[in-house]
Amino acid sequence: MDIKLVNRGETGELILSGDLDTKTARDADELFSKMADRFQNLTLDMTNLDYISSAGIRSIRNLYIKLNQKSGKLVMTNVNENVMEVFEMTGLAGLLNIR
Repeated sequence: MDIKLVNRGETGELILSGDLDTKTARDADELFSKMADRFQNLTLDMTNLDYISSAGIRSIRNLYIKLNQKSGKLVMTNVNENVMEVFEMTGLAGLLNIR
């Protein structure tokens, strides 16, 4: 998985590509935590995210919680059908701000 950062002031945008799975979730957790400390709000652009596993879902949930605790917002954009299906099956689709 590859993650690129676009700094938009108080909002950071992370552009995700590849797979967010068991192999990549630990690194994503570390990066997401740093970005949650750095930015008030984060956008995850998932245009090129091909696959997400339960470990990846956990990483995004942890990011959501961390931002929410400091009154920040997490927005996800360009979620493809396969990833959206996982969010719907886990019940996160109703919790997360998906555009």
